[in-house]
Amino acid sequence: MKDNIQPSFVNLPIKSDTPFPEIVDVTKSSSTVQILKKLAYSRESEMTATTTYLHQDWQLYPFYPEIANVMEQVAITEMTHLDALSNAIVAFGGNADYYKDGNPWTAQFVAQGISLPETMQRNIDAENAAIYDYEKAIENVSNESLKQLFRKIIQDEKAHIAIFNAIIEYLKTENM
Repeated sequence: MKDNIQPSFVNLPIKSDTPFPEIVDVTKSSSTVQILKKLAYSRESEMTATTTYLHQDWQLYPFYPEIANVMEQVAITEMTHLDALSNAIVAFGGNADYYKDGNPWTAQFVAQGISLPETMQRNIDAENAAIYDYEKAIENVSNESLKQLFRKIIQDEKAHIAIFNAIIEYLKTENM
C-alpha cells in the first residue's frame, strides 16, 4: 500500500442493501431442488465461491491484509447465499447434503496457484458465470419468492465484480 492511503476497494459495498426474501408459497418440486442444488453445490456454486474466497483470504493475509480482509467479507456473503439456497432446498423437498446429481461437492473445486491479478480475473469470471446461472434459474422456476432470492443474489454478485475490478486496478498501481 503506497503512502498509507487506503485502497478504494476497501470502501466498496460487499453486498446489496436488498434483504433476503422470505420463501413462501412452496410446493415440493424435484426440478426446483435440482436447480437449487446446482447453484449451491456444483463446481460453479456458492459452496465453491465461499471456500475459494476463504482460501484466498488465508493465502493473501500475510502479504495483502487489506485484500484478504475484503475476501473474507465476500466469502461471508457467499456463505449467506449458500445458507439461503440450502434452506430453500429443504423447503422444496430436497436434502441439503452437498450432492448435485449424485456427486459430492469437493475441495478440488477450489482453484489455486495463479498470480493475484489472474486470481481476481478468475473471480470475476466465476461471478459472471454465477449471474448467468441465476438468470437461467429465474427462467426455470415458477416460485416468485425464489425468483426474488435469485435477483438479490445477482445484486450481491455484481457488487463482488466491482470489488474484484477495483482490486485489479489497485494491483496495477502497485506494479503487479
